[in-house]
Amino acid sequence: MGFPSRTTRVIPFIAGAALFATDAGADDAKTTITVWATPSASSAYGAYGQYGAYGGYGGYGYGGYSNPSGAMITERRDVDVASGGEVRISGIASTVDPATVQLRSLTDPGGVSVSEQRFVPGATTPDEILARHVGDTVTIVTPKGEVNGVLRSVDAQALVLEVGTGDQKRLQVMRRDSYVQDIRLPAGKGSDKPSLVWRLAAKKPGKQTVEVTYRAEGLSWSADYLALFDEGAKTLDFSAWATLRNSTGTDFSGAELTLVSGGQSAQANPYNPYGVPTPRTSTPSTRFTVPTPVHVGNGESVQVEIMPAKIGAKARSVVAFEAVQDLSPNYQAYPATDCGMLNATVAGTGRAEVAVEVDLQNVKTLPEGRVRVFKRAKAGDRLEVLAEDQLRTSNGAARIRLAAHNELTGERHTSNCQLDERARTLSEKVEVKLENKGKTAVDVVVREFMWRYPVWRIDPADESVKGVKAQPQTQEYRVSIPANGKKTVTYTVQYSGWQHL
Repeated sequence: MGFPSRTTRVIPFIAGAALFATDAGADDAKTTITVWATPSASSAYGAYGQYGAYGGYGGYGYGGYSNPSGAMITERRDVDVASGGEVRISGIASTVDPATVQLRSLTDPGGVSVSEQRFVPGATTPDEILARHVGDTVTIVTPKGEVNGVLRSVDAQALVLEVGTGDQKRLQVMRRDSYVQDIRLPAGKGSDKPSLVWRLAAKKPGKQTVEVTYRAEGLSWSADYLALFDEGAKTLDFSAWATLRNSTGTDFSGAELTLVSGGQSAQANPYNPYGVPTPRTSTPSTRFTVPTPVHVGNGESVQVEIMPAKIGAKARSVVAFEAVQDLSPNYQAYPATDCGMLNATVAGTGRAEVAVEVDLQNVKTLPEGRVRVFKRAKAGDRLEVLAEDQLRTSNGAARIRLAAHNELTGERHTSNCQLDERARTLSEKVEVKLENKGKTAVDVVVREFMWRYPVWRIDPADESVKGVKAQPQTQEYRVSIPANGKKTVTYTVQYSGWQHL
């Protein structure tokens, strides 16, 4: 994998080397990384997937919906700062966005200023490494001895060396396949790893600790959950993991990790028929701090616990009912002010499913992610696959859907909808009628999506059942319905805060 010659290699040439830049490698680094979660399939394609019964029209991006991606990386390095000199930091992510790079001195915050900043990609092949040293003095080992000169050009077949001085100066072409046996490069002339280079002015030259912050793609994470359901004992073993993936081209050792879920922001919708600017809105983000430093090698996937595993936790059975799909991703940039939209649904078209819930100790919510559910067979310890779905969390409880529930039906309609163009508000009264056709009573969680706009509130005086805000665009109501019984949930929601109609 070296040069074509059987003995050709590149080794550092130490003697007489001139240091053009101070290079701070990764050994002195203290790294903190904030990583955004990979968008889940539910947020990308609507409430129940791209082609499911409730797959949304357009889904991700239809309303200008945008998810943050990548990571913000902060590193502390010890460097030698000389006024008017260069400082080089190597071993940074090759996927860095150069426009986001910021450097500041922690030793002398007001005494160091940046006059020039550039990103130098890493060199991964012999040709790229040699090309970095065009203009440098190198030593070429040949069958006839060593030749010193200035490297002027290089390609896969030959290199051009400037030798001699004064009127004896000339160019010598050397074939790499038969003549060049070894190439010795100057030490201290930069790094073959991806690097950031600054030209600095310093009031107090010398050794300083600097902090470098930049954004990079190639770091992502997703949440994965595992549940083992014991139907006889009605208990659940539940574990929560974050899978971190690194494809930045560099390793991060002893990194302090913060994982962020959510925090989406709306952008201008190119399909906006009104031709007016759309406001930027966002949904709250949830942050999870990994308690211990983590080593994340390039090309590796690392799993860390989001919360301690729960073993033998008591599980309770509920029926989750969603009358309509969650359309909120489609309407984050432009409010849905048409009162005729989703004002009625046909009885029985809602989605009712059997689910189990388990309380989460000291955790209010968990990030969206896939949960795989297994159950223990009656004979022996053999496990059987039970279900796989997106996890739901609300008010310190995790909810896992297991199967369809065919005995609960419902219908939803708007009994009153009023748009106030002057106040820029829309008030909507909603009724959800439920019917339990089964022979046993059921506890039901009614999930209602405030899909019209991110800014909303429920009128507490007009709720037939006290509800809770389960997610940024979701309200949940809990009701018990007797066998062959009916129940109606009513509420009034007011949307407000948009900048235009």
